[in-house]
Amino acid sequence: RKLGQDCNYDKALPLVIEVLKKNPKDLDALKCKVVCLLKLDKCKEAYHLITTDKELSKIPMWHERAYCLYRRNKLEDAIAELNNAEPSPKVDELLAQIYYKLENYEEAASIYKALVKNTMDSYTNERETNLAASLASSSAFKSKPIKWIGVRESTYELCYNSACYSVSTGDIDAAQQKLEKAGELCKKEFEDDEAETKSELAPINVMKGLCLQKSGNTKEALEFYNTVLKEKAGDGQTLAVAANNIICINKDQNMFDSKKKLKIATTDAVKAKLAASQANNIDFNSCLLSFYTNQLDHFKKKSAQLQAAGSPLAPLLLATSLVRDKKFEDALKTLQDGKSQDEVVRLSIAELMKKTGSFTDSAEVLKQVLSMSNKPGSVSMIASLLLLGSGPSAAADYLDIALEELRNTRNHSNEDITSWVLQCAKFRLAYDMPEKAAKNLENLLARD
Repeated sequence: RKLGQDCNYDKALPLVIEVLKKNPKDLDALKCKVVCLLKLDKCKEAYHLITTDKELSKIPMWHERAYCLYRRNKLEDAIAELNNAEPSPKVDELLAQIYYKLENYEEAASIYKALVKNTMDSYTNERETNLAASLASSSAFKSKPIKWIGVRESTYELCYNSACYSVSTGDIDAAQQKLEKAGELCKKEFEDDEAETKSELAPINVMKGLCLQKSGNTKEALEFYNTVLKEKAGDGQTLAVAANNIICINKDQNMFDSKKKLKIATTDAVKAKLAASQANNIDFNSCLLSFYTNQLDHFKKKSAQLQAAGSPLAPLLLATSLVRDKKFEDALKTLQDGKSQDEVVRLSIAELMKKTGSFTDSAEVLKQVLSMSNKPGSVSMIASLLLLGSGPSAAADYLDIALEELRNTRNHSNEDITSWVLQCAKFRLAYDMPEKAAKNLENLLARD
């Protein structure tokens, strides 16, 4: 028991076994053995002991049984076991973890909210972190995300999860600020442990890379990803995300590098820990890589598997093949028939519309892409498409709407807004709309 209290479970287990040899019915020793096995991650052995030992069958061990099943990824069975247990924060904690693993983020968040509200102990920060993770994952991976609630940002984990939520809503600037804060808090917490600092910084740095990648700074993004992979400091899931993001940046270049990165992202142990959409994206990139390297039989086989699994990205694979043959209209129809709301698919539809001369339709699709909203480069692109498709007046009207949306977001400085107003006025002057240009400038003066 003393060794267990000191977390020396590998030393405690042989002693417990010796005690049980002398007295197989010693209930305290049996319970100690279960704890040691669970702490040593021997869940299959622990479950066998709990379910077959006559002495242990006399006491309720629903939580321990459920935990064994949870660790062995038998999640529905674990929930069934917990339904027999007496309600307690301990039971709710495990139930929330199971729902999170099942990607039922709404149910997980609901349980964590109740725990945060009704339980006061040393695990408050951990529960708030798990709540924030549930909310962020819902926003990143679900079509109908849970509304974000005010979660503190007093620890690096809370800052990190808040940043993940900001990335999922397209607010890259806010995400970058939160990630910087998360990094500083992390370094401060583990300032005496370099290895732990690197390990905990890994997901933060991968997310920094993603922010840069989404902003078009792929060179800097690659530096973050490659550093994390070189140090091998993060867990398998973090390394898989970094590797997969590099594959996305490489596209049809650096095939040898992409093949090496794919091996990192596709081990069975790693894929078991990924969210379904993350695993789906990796499978998609694996398939696409086989297309780029002319492994067409493998490409067709993987494409069919993704299609059968109902992957929202599957139509992109067929569309990619059609684009290669310059069948742009067929590719566009393939994507539109798929009716996917995935941003990658929507961006591909917009690009194909542009290629087929449907400039206004392309602009309308881009307006619906959340990650592009209120970004100067995105607004400029959409305005250019409207100019080509519907003329100067439509483009100018869109610029006014974008400017108003920008003001409402409060994500930009007064200098940014002034610059945008001047650009709107210059655009209208260039296309012979002096009265509307003057109105833009009047509004700017009135605001000042």
